[in-house]
Amino acid sequence: MAQRPTPLKPNRTISQRLRHRRRDWLWRGRVRREARLPEGTTREDPAFPGLAIYAIAILPKYHDWCLSMIDSLRKRGNYHGPVYVVTEDPTPFEGLDNVHVVVVPYTRYRLVIKTCKQLMLDWASEPRLLYIDADIIIGRPLAEWYRRARPKLDARPLVLYTGNMPVAGAYHAGLMLMDRERVRPFFDRWLRLIRTGRYQLDQWSMHSIITDDDVARFDDEELVYLHQILGPDHPDFDPERDGAGEPPGTFVHVTNGLMRRYASDEIKSYLSHVVGLERIPTSFGRDA
Repeated sequence: MAQRPTPLKPNRTISQRLRHRRRDWLWRGRVRREARLPEGTTREDPAFPGLAIYAIAILPKYHDWCLSMIDSLRKRGNYHGPVYVVTEDPTPFEGLDNVHVVVVPYTRYRLVIKTCKQLMLDWASEPRLLYIDADIIIGRPLAEWYRRARPKLDARPLVLYTGNMPVAGAYHAGLMLMDRERVRPFFDRWLRLIRTGRYQLDQWSMHSIITDDDVARFDDEELVYLHQILGPDHPDFDPERDGAGEPPGTFVHVTNGLMRRYASDEIKSYLSHVVGLERIPTSFGRDA
């Protein structure tokens, strides 16, 4: 029997929910009129049959980070299959090999744009999808990680890492491996709940409805938060003293919170010397 979901108490007022529903309804109308889907065909990576990767990148800060994520995906992850980018501005991604842009109308409301996670099921054609937050950097080749993940995906339509929001042990919605058709019933339920506006964040909505029938959990430690390594509570990273090291995981999540709270020089140095990132973003840190 599936574990019962653990609904959270709604954290938005009735008036906030109604405003969200109106914003979402207006944006959906614009999507129907204005959205532009990729033209042409995608090119599969033989090492990852049937897989496409997608990300959401709205406004220049996340354009910048998404470009670095894609660069690390190609050079460190050794993945050369299709990448979909959902964005309001296709210009930064023009000319990138096997990168396919879904152009959507701009909205400043994050919870509205987060619904592109679910809408991608209708915009992509590949049977398997991997969603990656734009501020995640790839540190190691993906092939071995994907080989270990596939049996989990065969058993459940969705595979997630453990996170800490809204509660410790909750699922992390910033990195999601899914079977595009089998995950649809859960994504439909998730999308409907997000659109009610009951919760401020999409992860809160996920936590309130997800069950063991919907998801398998990654049991490795390949997703690492950079704030667990850098920050005021950790020793300073000195590349001359510490030298180049091994990436701490396949996926290194920088997170917007660390960008805002911590000076960028040490983050840049760590990403370059340890994670092996070649294209360093400029849009982060207190001095960005």
